[in-house]
Amino acid sequence: MNNTIKLLLGAGTAAYLFFFLKKKKAALENITLKNVNVYIDIDKTRKIGFLKLFYNLKILLYNEANVSVNIKSLEAKFYLNGIQFADINSNLSTIIEAKKDKTINIAASVNSGNIIASIFDIISEGKAKISVEGSLLTDLGLIEFSKETIV
Repeated sequence: MNNTIKLLLGAGTAAYLFFFLKKKKAALENITLKNVNVYIDIDKTRKIGFLKLFYNLKILLYNEANVSVNIKSLEAKFYLNGIQFADINSNLSTIIEAKKDKTINIAASVNSGNIIASIFDIISEGKAKISVEGSLLTDLGLIEFSKETIV
């Protein structure tokens, strides 16, 4: 009798763990990248005479699954008119709740010496092509993203 109870408890625990992990895997597959935006903080950048370019990365994610997903880190590369000018490696400790949106904001800056030729293009043309490529590390795996914006 005692062995039967132990066997049933073990089987129940294994079944629970199996279904929990199956839901978590489905959650990773159902994370939707709704939007990636790069905003240049022109006021801050102007105040220091364009010696640094201040920008914000805003990522909007949606979790379609019935379980939450933990976001551990973000890695991203920024390009201005095709020239890489910045890398971001940020440790995050955030959760995307089940059936909810989550916005991740990261503020950063880069010395404009890295992108001086592109800055002259921006001044002469009045616009720039900014693109970002990166990934989010979750408790279940990697989510990759990319976005291109004309500013």
